[in-house]
Amino acid sequence: MDTFDDMDIANDFLDAAYKCKPTNLEPLLQKIELKIKNSDHTDKTLLRAKMIVTSKLALYYSK
Repeated sequence: MDTFDDMDIANDFLDAAYKCKPTNLEPLLQKIELKIKNSDHTDKTLLRAKMIVTSKLALYYSK
């Protein structure tokens, strides 16, 4: 896959992490983790998206 395509996908995940509703956070987290697992290199944007989703989930379940 092209580097620019990878960056677009990572940015799409990051956008989705910010806009995602609480009920859709877990499936989004699974998609992000799968993309990270299948990636050849560590993408900081994907890690940021994962951190955002994880934080939102923690907040959601702490209520």
